[in-house]
Amino acid sequence: PKSHKSSGSYGDSVVVEEFQRTVKEEVALEKAKRQTKKKKKKKKRKNMNSRKSSTNVQITCVLLRARIGTEQEKGKTKRLFQTVEEKNERLQPQRGFFKKKLLRLRSRSSPVYKKTYEKRQMNSMEVESRFMIWHCHELCCRLQAQVIQCSRENT
Repeated sequence: PKSHKSSGSYGDSVVVEEFQRTVKEEVALEKAKRQTKKKKKKKKRKNMNSRKSSTNVQITCVLLRARIGTEQEKGKTKRLFQTVEEKNERLQPQRGFFKKKLLRLRSRSSPVYKKTYEKRQMNSMEVESRFMIWHCHELCCRLQAQVIQCSRENT
């Protein structure tokens, strides 16, 4: 603002008007600054909300995909379990048949195994008796050696 030294009412009114005009300009400028700040905040908030919502959508999609995958795995496992159960039920009668057959074969082969085992035991005892080293007293050994020598000389 310009300062006037005139004491008239005209000069004072010009100064007051000029002052009021500058105050109005400053108020308008402040108001414009506040409005632009508000617009920026609003735009920033809107941008953040849209990012947040898109992130939420992405997270929801990932969770749904995971849930679908889990459900598919559960279904696959259930189907495989049912298949195994069906095969088990189908094979159950065969198991009984083969158990009976195995018992019959064992009952038939048991005497053969027993005879074979006894024969092997007898053969092993015979072999051991043939190759068994006879331990005798020293005196007996000398006498036996003399008998053998005598029989060689006389034959």
